[in-house]
Amino acid sequence: MFASFSRSWKFAKMSYAMIWLNKRLLIFPLVSTFAAILVTISFFVPLWSAGLLERWAAAMGENAENPDDVLMYGLAFLFYFCNYFVIVFFNTGLLACVLKIVRGEEAPVSHGFAFAGKRLPQIFGWALVSAVVGVILKAVEQNKKAGRFLSAILGSAWTALTYFVIPVITVEGLGPIQAFKRSSGILRETWGTALTGNFSLGIISFLTMLPVLAIGGLLIFLGLTSETLAVTISLIGLAIFLVLLASAASSAAGMVFKSYLYSYATGNTLPANIDRAEFSNAFRPAAE
Repeated sequence: MFASFSRSWKFAKMSYAMIWLNKRLLIFPLVSTFAAILVTISFFVPLWSAGLLERWAAAMGENAENPDDVLMYGLAFLFYFCNYFVIVFFNTGLLACVLKIVRGEEAPVSHGFAFAGKRLPQIFGWALVSAVVGVILKAVEQNKKAGRFLSAILGSAWTALTYFVIPVITVEGLGPIQAFKRSSGILRETWGTALTGNFSLGIISFLTMLPVLAIGGLLIFLGLTSETLAVTISLIGLAIFLVLLASAASSAAGMVFKSYLYSYATGNTLPANIDRAEFSNAFRPAAE
């Protein structure tokens, strides 16, 4: 466990270092977050107004029958598709910039957006496949006997096998099926039958988020106790901004690290200050 945490810390430092030196990269996860919020609002507000949210929440409860509402699954598919499209689009732009920086070239934000625009067919295709898989996993999960367990197993395997899909789409421009095969192939060829990450950037990100959450909580408390509306709005707004910024940094660092792993696995360029040997144990067999 200690070795895994130590490895995670090293990976996090090299990933956050890239973000620190190229702060403009934060634009991608920030805009992605706002776009995802808009997508969510565009779906949930009309559904809430029509009373469908409450109905479907009840249908998905522990003691309810398995929901078979075609409209529910149809809208779930559209919701997943829109969110995946937003996420993949901005991550593709981010990765395009990161890979350009790694090669020692200038990478303005405009390059990332332009590059993602060139990959729209591939992004559309992968969002479509991801949405189908998402709905299937959700349907499997509704089986009260073994659905949740089976869904968790299938979801974990899907996450592992598709780990390099976005780098593959970005660099190689493959379609969704070919990108899936290429991603799983890279994992097997480089780390054997590995299905589990031998690191956890999520834990490091959580630890780095703690002081930000503490400061945010303090700002909100001060804002709520203030007798001036302008001060209240300003402090709460600042707290939200700090949390969003920290979340964006965490998301961007995760994509930076994924680009490093992809570069290592495919024999491409890595920053001179990074030890390639560190990546050899990045994954371990799922049984371990």
